[in-house]
Amino acid sequence: MRKLWNSLDDWVQSIQSRDTRRQALRTAPNKTFKLESLDRSSIPRSTVSPLDQLSKPGHVSVILPVYNEEACIGRTLHVILGYLQTHPNYTFIFVDDGSSDRTKLIISSGIHSAKTRQIRLLSYSPRAGKGYAISRGVDYAQSDYVCFLDGDLAYSLDHLDRLVEKLEYAEVAIGCRSLVSHNKDLRWSRKIAGKVYNFLSRKVLNLQYRDMQADLKGFQKHAAKTSFSRQELTGFSFDAELLYLARKLGYTIVEIPAKVSDKHQAKPSKVNLVQDSIRMLIDLLRIRFNDVIGRYR
Repeated sequence: MRKLWNSLDDWVQSIQSRDTRRQALRTAPNKTFKLESLDRSSIPRSTVSPLDQLSKPGHVSVILPVYNEEACIGRTLHVILGYLQTHPNYTFIFVDDGSSDRTKLIISSGIHSAKTRQIRLLSYSPRAGKGYAISRGVDYAQSDYVCFLDGDLAYSLDHLDRLVEKLEYAEVAIGCRSLVSHNKDLRWSRKIAGKVYNFLSRKVLNLQYRDMQADLKGFQKHAAKTSFSRQELTGFSFDAELLYLARKLGYTIVEIPAKVSDKHQAKPSKVNLVQDSIRMLIDLLRIRFNDVIGRYR
């Protein structure tokens, strides 16, 4: 119970200081924000600029938030480079959320070694949360379609083709793990946590989607820019807030089957059912409260 009241007290304090914290997060002297790409000295003058390339018709930006992923980020880069061979209209944007290991160095070195402008790296410190990392990627992206998925590739890149196909007529497309029978092998703690989260989301926010926490989502450009510009949460429940905002804005939201990789399913779960359920509820109440007082206008 003490933890619950502490969480509620933290919520009140965060509401009171929201604008101050957000401004500090973007402008603090110790917070660096950098873009890593190919050395410009090796780019012919006749070549279009990186931002021009990102804004070409039919282009897709894929955002991958990463934090301390040095153990798997090399494999992720290898898979992406292979995917880009058949997808020249895609750009992948890694956003390093203040990693303290070699994640940033590995990505930066990989970009320079591959000599490609289809992979970018945004970095900053200190850590600010996955929702914040993705929002920075959305700010940078100028493509017709903006997607995001986890940096450890819990979902294969083949899912991106399905997302983009749906985004040709719907403003938002989301991955749904319950549409794939193979995902029944997920650890029981993850399954229960997902069911609890979906139940609470339906009751508190009246969101009727079958899976709101799969980190596999795509937006048409205007839907991404508009939704993320109204974002208040940057941590645990940012994705539920995005779906709430998308529905409030009248966007069409569709689902695609999302198959979790075997390697990711085998990962030890970090879910704490009691503590995380309390966090879920508090975050969902924050979303409802923010709407009531007009912060999503």
